[in-house]
Amino acid sequence: MTTDAEARLIAIDWGTSSCRAYLLGSSGAILAQREEASGTMAVSARAANEAISRAVAFERAFDDLCEDWLRIEPALPVIACGMVGSNHGWAEADYRNTPAEMADTGIRLTTVRTRTGRNVHIVPGLITGGTLPSVMRGEETQILGALAASGDGIPAHRAPGRGASQIVLLPGTHSKWVRVVGTVVSDFTTYMTGEVFALLSNESTLSRLALKTVRSSWDAFDRGVEVAASPAGAGGFLGTAFSARSLALTGELAREDILDYLSGLLIGDEIAGIGRTWLLDGERSVILCGADELNSRYRRALQRFGITVSREAQQSAAAGMWLTANAAGLLSERAAVVPSAMASGPEPEPKSEADAKSEAETEAESDTKPSATEPQTPNPAPHTERPSHDLPR
Repeated sequence: MTTDAEARLIAIDWGTSSCRAYLLGSSGAILAQREEASGTMAVSARAANEAISRAVAFERAFDDLCEDWLRIEPALPVIACGMVGSNHGWAEADYRNTPAEMADTGIRLTTVRTRTGRNVHIVPGLITGGTLPSVMRGEETQILGALAASGDGIPAHRAPGRGASQIVLLPGTHSKWVRVVGTVVSDFTTYMTGEVFALLSNESTLSRLALKTVRSSWDAFDRGVEVAASPAGAGGFLGTAFSARSLALTGELAREDILDYLSGLLIGDEIAGIGRTWLLDGERSVILCGADELNSRYRRALQRFGITVSREAQQSAAAGMWLTANAAGLLSERAAVVPSAMASGPEPEPKSEADAKSEAETEAESDTKPSATEPQTPNPAPHTERPSHDLPR
């Protein structure tokens, strides 16, 4: 149990598939944490099923996560990152252009006021320019937390762009390779490795042959990585993916090893591609920021390509949100809470089935069109992360 004096901030890492909430104390120490399967997709589905607005559905999910913490200490500031700030989240937050200083004291948060008068501050995402722009939401806080945890330090006042150049790798549904100089994100790119693996392992002809098991076949995984690194893999994953089926049909690959082989093909192809198109001369080490099992797979594959892991970081989103909240001034004083009678009014009445259907169709249509701040991307997911990982095993 914690006391009122210990708690300083509620930080929420809100992705597509799941939502993680942290109760943070002095210096960002994690006092308590919880995770629910109430990602942005689930909350949007709840809104449609219950014929309520998406804003009401997100507020109910927020209450389910944090109501008991806020009942004890109603003045705690709240910060959130991830897909909660997308165009199908609670409120659409801006994208910041790269290069972007992660420890910027002038960062602008998007604020949502709840019916009970509490403010939820949403962290902006990042966007790169160029012919093929890339975007991220949530990973920016992981990066900041990982850099702080590494001992690099995040001074309160420092000239932007000062410090060593490093690569941060965040594997997940949409893997991110991020180049940072000090605490400035200068460039990044995205690989849909986890999402493609999930689709192929559940909804393709490969999935009909594959037998899912709880164990990992590292021999099969290594074989997939080796194929991706070989001349046979030079043409890319589309030229090697069918071998997960043909090798099984010829008896050269056990059915229970298909998914690990496929995982190796995909991760190997990602690393081979990044080496050809994005890594600069001399960049042969990365900071690895992912879940345990993912880190194990990427570490193994990276080694095959001669890339070392300088260090690993976990639960860095909480640390990153603490630092962002501090930079934005949220920790300097207790959050002001408007009494419920002075808040934005009572909860809206449930909509009729026809109105709910119309709203859902409108939202679905808007999500398929590029907004002023978000380029068109297919169903962006978290990450996040941090993210809930639909992973290559």
